[in-house]
Amino acid sequence: MHHAVNLADLGRRVRAIRLARRLTLEEVVSRTDFTVSWLSKLENGQLAPSLEGLVRLAEVLECGVDALVEGLSIPPQYVVVKCGNGTIVPARGGIVQESLADQWRNRRMHPVILHVAGGGSRKQPDSHDGERFLLVLAGDVMVTYGEERIDLTTGDSLYIQAAIPHTIVAIGRGGSKVLSVAYDPAAAETPAAPRGRPISRRRAGPVSRARAARTPDRASDRT
Repeated sequence: MHHAVNLADLGRRVRAIRLARRLTLEEVVSRTDFTVSWLSKLENGQLAPSLEGLVRLAEVLECGVDALVEGLSIPPQYVVVKCGNGTIVPARGGIVQESLADQWRNRRMHPVILHVAGGGSRKQPDSHDGERFLLVLAGDVMVTYGEERIDLTTGDSLYIQAAIPHTIVAIGRGGSKVLSVAYDPAAAETPAAPRGRPISRRRAGPVSRARAARTPDRASDRT
């Protein structure tokens, strides 16, 4: 995963700092190895500077590199985690978690691979807001879901309300591997109300009709 920088905003920020220092393009490049064309393209968002270039430019403008790039990072559009390279969370109750999307900030889903030790080891039930999807990648597991027992084998999947206490236990001593994707509603954004949508009118109930009957017809008063 790579974080990109908003070049248009970077260019505007460089130009604003340069003008605040009362420096022309020529005065800036005279103190560096840059060219007027290079600096002009940078200020117009047409050029991606190297780190060395940013450091040198910050020195000339008498500001830190952070002042040039802070807050300009563009969130990634995807995250790639190569097989076996997920973030490992130490075992709890016989289950090692391999997190697959730690680099995606403010994510609404939490995909992990559960490496469930064999031998029927149990752990404290999980329960949290939202929903959870389980897909058995290898081995057999037993899921206790509330008062129910659900047996799953390789290729089987299960979708549950995560607020109901549940446990995942490997059947047999060979262990199992399970893909778990949990959805966290607290991380989801509240959708904005559609613009231009007419406000629904409530139907008049008995109280509303009675109140309307007592209200004079102002249009008839004017006639």
